[in-house]
Order: sequence, then structure tokens, then C-alpha cells
Amino acid sequence: MARKKKPSLPPVGAAFAVPLEDGRYSVCRVLTNNSDKHATTCKDDAVLVAGCRWVGPQAPGADDPALRPLLYLTHHSWKNTPNMVWVSEEPPPELIPIGIIEPTAEERTTSCMSFGNWSSLKIQPLLQWKWDHERDAVLADDVVKQKQTSEAREKARQRRKQYLKQVTLEELKERQHFPNWKRYPPAKATRASRKLMTKTIEDLIALGSDASEADRMAILQQCIESFNDLDAELQFIETVEREDICEEFEEIVHACGLGHHQDLADEWRDW
Repeated sequence: MARKKKPSLPPVGAAFAVPLEDGRYSVCRVLTNNSDKHATTCKDDAVLVAGCRWVGPQAPGADDPALRPLLYLTHHSWKNTPNMVWVSEEPPPELIPIGIIEPTAEERTTSCMSFGNWSSLKIQPLLQWKWDHERDAVLADDVVKQKQTSEAREKARQRRKQYLKQVTLEELKERQHFPNWKRYPPAKATRASRKLMTKTIEDLIALGSDASEADRMAILQQCIESFNDLDAELQFIETVEREDICEEFEEIVHACGLGHHQDLADEWRDW
């Protein structure tokens, strides 16, 4: 297998014009990298890139002194946080190289514990500019977006509620469990988890529709306790996996007629 090509990272001081959504430009520049002797915090094979306060109608030259001040975020819940991040990938093609802006000694020793990609350096400058110059419009737009989000969540909640009312064990038996588990968890954990869910459903079907609540509850408890054992062995259940397991388990609970019990998984899980 061919070795993955090492990304070509820009040098310290490299500056780029960043196209913004409204057609204007901002600028970001490289403050340090993992080999810079002045750096106090860094990540191997990465560069620390910071956004600038400047926003203008066209790509500037690197000699413009207005590009020196860095961007500090104060919009919404940001608390004067510098817009900078360690990135370990090449600049995207839409960024326009404009030359070199040598960082100051203070900039080269900036401490940053944020790791990510170039996208925030494109998004945040415009958000901050609007906050500084069009705040009333931003706040009004936020109200509209919050209402839309709330309405969408309520619609999703109602769809979920209706689905849980009619879902059957036979339907769940035919589905592929945890379809989004691809790159993570490891294949061994995914196979075992799917097998656990299938076995739980088959055991409930085998009980029959006249089975006592106690018998159904015992199978459900065994399912979650088996996940406890599996996670103790493989240590794979994190936030996303926990939510996925609880969501599918809830469907099984409703399908076997015990939907009047709330959050059953929480009674037995230790993950």
C-alpha cells in the first residue's frame, strides 16, 4: 500500500486572502509551526493559523498594516477569544496567497489548544463583522432561526413519537442496527453490538405476545447488561455510541409493549 502523501503546509508568516460569503475578503496568516523554536504549544505536522480583524472588498497586499491586528471573537457567547487554530491540512484552493507577514515574537509564542481545519477562518470573520456593525439584524435573525429550530425539533419529536407507537419487533428484526457505525467503533465492537440487538429482538419475539412484563423486562435488562460487559471488554461506547444504543433500545422497548417505561436503559447501563 502506498504511503499517504504528507500535506504541504504553508511556512510561518504565510498570509492568505479568505473569500467570505458576502463577496468580501478577510485574511488569515500563519503564526508558527511545530518546528518553530519560539512556539510554546504546537501539534506535530501542523501550523497555527490566525484570522485577522480586517474585512475588505478585495484581496489586499501583504504590506497593508491593517492586516496586523488579529481577530478576537466577541459575538454571541464568545468571550474575546482569538480566532486561531492548529491545522494539519493544506490550505483549501479558494484561499488566495498574498505574501508573507512576519509574525511578532509575541504572536509566535501564542498559546493555543484548539485543533481543527481552515473553515472557521472563513466563517468567523463575517459573523464578527455583522455583530459589530449590524447587531440588531443579527439578533433578529437569531430569533427567527431559534424559532425555526424549535419548530423542526418539535416536528421531529412528533414523528418519533408516532413511529414508536407503531414499530414492531418483526420490523426491527429486519433492519441493520447502527448503520452509521462505519469508521468507528472498531468492527469487532460493531458486530457484537448488532448481534446483541438482534438476539434481544429474537428473544422477545420467541416469548410471544402474551408474555408477562417481568419476562420481557428481564430480556431488556440482559441486553443492557450485555452492553456493559462488552464495553468493559472493548471500551468503545462514547457519546455518539451511547445515544445510538439508547435510541435503538427505546424502539425495542416500545415494540415489545413496554413504552410506558421511560429511560429504561439508564436504570441498568454503566456507560
